[in-house]
Amino acid sequence: MKTVLFATTASAALLLGGMASAQGISLFGDARLGLLYDKDAKGGINEGSELTTTSRVRFGVNMTGETDSGITFGASVRADNSVNGAAGKAGSAFVSGNFGTLTFGDTAGADENWVGDVPGNLSLTGLSDQNETPFFSNGGGFDNDDSLQFANNPNARPTVRYDFDIMGFGISVSSDRTLRDIVVGGGWAGSYGDWELGAGLGYNSFAEFTSFADASYTTATLADGTEVLVPVLASETEVPGGNQFSASMSVGYSNFSFGVVYTAAEADDAELDTIHVGGTAGYDAFTVGAYYSKLLTAKGYDGEKISTDDDTVGNGSDSYGLTAAYDLGGGASVNGGIVRTYNGNQRGDFGIKMSF
Repeated sequence: MKTVLFATTASAALLLGGMASAQGISLFGDARLGLLYDKDAKGGINEGSELTTTSRVRFGVNMTGETDSGITFGASVRADNSVNGAAGKAGSAFVSGNFGTLTFGDTAGADENWVGDVPGNLSLTGLSDQNETPFFSNGGGFDNDDSLQFANNPNARPTVRYDFDIMGFGISVSSDRTLRDIVVGGGWAGSYGDWELGAGLGYNSFAEFTSFADASYTTATLADGTEVLVPVLASETEVPGGNQFSASMSVGYSNFSFGVVYTAAEADDAELDTIHVGGTAGYDAFTVGAYYSKLLTAKGYDGEKISTDDDTVGNGSDSYGLTAAYDLGGGASVNGGIVRTYNGNQRGDFGIKMSF
């Protein structure tokens, strides 16, 4: 990734434990263009169109500095999310030293920080990102498309997290913006010869909150007979307090990687237990990836199933995907994939990714 660096003088630097000796600002960005296939194409502006174009442009700023006493500090924000930065729902800021690292803002919770997601999703757009782990500390859902509406917690951001690690071992503690959740995570990462190994554990004791399902669209007919799409207000669900356990293992060798993640969440009679496996294999500039995700238990608050946009999923529902990428060099790659979502929809994409 190429960056553009702007240096400032010490006289303009931030005071934190003494005058900062240097500051730097680097720009980063990414873009993509391609095609998106959605067999069901339910809701939104693409309803009824299985094949559509897709593109996106994003850029952001990383800011770093160091005090004379050796404390480093910094912040990061994407321009497209900067409107929410003042509320801590976009961007993050940190201070770090021998005492560890303290991070506030749009950052992972302690469990997500160590358990993470399985590899295998190399698609252009993410294709619902159903290889990702549904951490309550990160809001609890999967994505806006075919998302799992079990418990999307609006209190998850801004997150406050403390990290400390030594000799490959580490531990993190975090909470949500209300400071009522207690989240811990820990793990180990190391190498054995040519093998890269890792393991993580997480626990989240979360307080009650009001869950907001993603807003959808419906069709309305105007007086002249024209049909238009209008948004449907997001529904609300009162979620009692509960807990979530998570664990992961990962292994890598040369151009191969593999990971597995297990989660178990409960709050009163509602449950969500998941397992995810995924991996990648590369040769030269070409890499293929695959993942499989399964809902071992899926019991929501409105019955025996959990809603995903217009459909429902229950115990045994699964999702899987096959993806690939070809590195063109210079920060560009050709990416694509095809997935089957939890509710049985088929989605695919193909195009070019760019990073700057």
